[in-house]
Amino acid sequence: MFEIDAALHPYEVCDLGGAVLFDLISDTRDTEFRTDRRKVRLAYQLCVTNPAGPDVDPATWGDGLPGMAGDFDAVLGGEGTPLVAAFVTEDLAAATRKSRESAKQFLANTLDLHHRLPRTHARFEDLELELWKAFRLAEETHDLSLEAARWIDNHLHEGGSYSMAAMARAVKHGIAKFHPDKLEDDNGLPGKDDWDVEVDHDAGAEGTSTLHATGGSLDLAKFEGLVCDEATTLGRLGDTDTLGQRKAKALGVIADRQASLDLLGILDQDPPVHPETGEPVIPRKSYLKARLFVHLSLTDLATMCAASATVPGDLVEGPDSDTEQGEIGVVDTNMFGPATTTLIAGYLKQLGADARLTPVIDTTRQWAIDAHDPPQSMRDQVTERDPHCVHPYCGRSSKTCDLDHIVPYDDTGPPGQTNPENLAPLCRRHHLLKTHGGWRYQRNRDGTYTWTNQHGRTWLVTHTGTVELTQEL
Repeated sequence: MFEIDAALHPYEVCDLGGAVLFDLISDTRDTEFRTDRRKVRLAYQLCVTNPAGPDVDPATWGDGLPGMAGDFDAVLGGEGTPLVAAFVTEDLAAATRKSRESAKQFLANTLDLHHRLPRTHARFEDLELELWKAFRLAEETHDLSLEAARWIDNHLHEGGSYSMAAMARAVKHGIAKFHPDKLEDDNGLPGKDDWDVEVDHDAGAEGTSTLHATGGSLDLAKFEGLVCDEATTLGRLGDTDTLGQRKAKALGVIADRQASLDLLGILDQDPPVHPETGEPVIPRKSYLKARLFVHLSLTDLATMCAASATVPGDLVEGPDSDTEQGEIGVVDTNMFGPATTTLIAGYLKQLGADARLTPVIDTTRQWAIDAHDPPQSMRDQVTERDPHCVHPYCGRSSKTCDLDHIVPYDDTGPPGQTNPENLAPLCRRHHLLKTHGGWRYQRNRDGTYTWTNQHGRTWLVTHTGTVELTQEL
């Protein structure tokens, strides 16, 4: 395995040892420092040559632009930094193969380092400070005033240490001196603004998801007590699972029981109506409202039907029986990712009447309407065909994206302009970029997309990733 040293001399890695090896390791560190410095210099030059102005909107942390769809959010840099033109972040993201959020953070840190932390920037320029430390300080001082940032910058420079502990002390001291009101809110602990309940279906093995809740202490204490009581009851009824497993199972028991209690309160009405809205209510025993899309072949369907007749009601699967018989198929789902047909069949059996099957979505169906807005069935077809925003390197789920007319819709144009071949999912920011930022794209016959920016650089977006075509020509 050959490498090149700082003097451009080739060497064989497996032949190295002793002092020479350590010299080359040091050279690698110096090369990394210089590479990071070049990245920051180029990023700052990008900001300098693309300023915002009276006729140019500034780049912001939000997805929208002033006066347009979406919310106008704070500009990239902290107090005292110049404004940068909108869509510069998208150009940097595509050029560096990073997400838009990463590009925004890189430019924001670069601006703060140059204009708010000049002494830290000087150390970085002199190859005395790692990039990650300089950027860490920029992020921790970003929301402070310019005066506070400069004071922290001077304090660290005079102290001579940029260790994590030294930076933490300096930042805390600066907050106490210039922003004492932030001390309570800036302790790193969650507060009421962070209250939320989230479920992550990608964080566990098949059939396992994670639930994270942040809320009022009393409310969560009461809920924990309810879950523990239900788990204890399950144990007394003969459930031999561990306490932790019974507590997890208790969540579903509580939800289904509450749904039944809610239903009992309206069953004496014919037809049943919601007690507050007066709207008709569909009787159900479960609160499950999610729409699960399963991508399967006829063989998968046959396997799943066979599995549904044999899966136990408690979804306990034997480690060997199904696998050895070759009856397990793997399908792709929108909620759980890859899943076995046995698992999906078990869910259907467990839900029973609460599982409502909808017609198969044919992602190759060719049809059109004359209106601008596509119906839900056409939207489902496009978002299942393209699972994420089709802009280069963007991974935003298509379920939350706009459906863009690739060839812009013309109110006076021909009929049938709204059709799956002329629709593609774009997140709000990249939708705005295509409309106002000088980017254009086309859908290819094989289902891929070719994008071109205002500088003539091109990218090919496929279901498996993005390839920059400009570099391969």
